[in-house]
Amino acid sequence: MDLVKFLNDVTGGHLLAWKVVAATIVFLLAGLQVAMAASFWQQASFAGVTPVVAARVHRVSGRAALLLAIVVGLACLVGPAGPISPTRVLLHSVFGGLLFAILAVKFALLKVLPSGGRYLPVAGIALFLTFGAIWATSVADYVSVR
Repeated sequence: MDLVKFLNDVTGGHLLAWKVVAATIVFLLAGLQVAMAASFWQQASFAGVTPVVAARVHRVSGRAALLLAIVVGLACLVGPAGPISPTRVLLHSVFGGLLFAILAVKFALLKVLPSGGRYLPVAGIALFLTFGAIWATSVADYVSVR
């Protein structure tokens, strides 16, 4: 089965545009993650958002962001890329690999290291910045070329 053809068929021949939209949603969800984490770590407050609600929104939006990031990542691995420059592609690949390494560290902090919780904000900020770098080396380039 030709996966690229399948993905293009599923997206009506607009695989690259679909990846742009999905990557933007992931980046926005990552921003929501940071805001909600700041709320339940009591570093920021938002009207009507209690720490309990912030934690729930953080978990749900994190699962959605992770699922969508995996789908986009797989589409990037097998699908066609847009207009490229070698440096941008290299940086995009490095940040993509780094993203999943940071995710592994964050999950290890959550599940394996009982005293690792104090490092979760650092891991979360690193994830957000990495999502931003991935977005900047893909979506921003795509939009600026159009």
